[in-house]
Amino acid sequence: MNINLKLSGVAEKIVDEMIAKGYAASKTEAIRTAVLDYSHHHLQASDAQLQLIAHANRDIWKDEKEDKTWAKYLKRGKK
Repeated sequence: MNINLKLSGVAEKIVDEMIAKGYAASKTEAIRTAVLDYSHHHLQASDAQLQLIAHANRDIWKDEKEDKTWAKYLKRGKK
């Protein structure tokens, strides 16, 4: 993917600071590093989060009464 990007204000200062401190050698590298860091901190679920998700609403998943209710609802929608 190729993009043209105009940064100003705080975003521009952050990129300049990343280069000044040696975290990146160029503006492109600074932005690439920031995107990867964002993914690492915000998009990848931790093992604990994945375990929590796996067990969320388990009481509903295993509830036969709930299954019957949904089956009735879904059957009515097919008519």
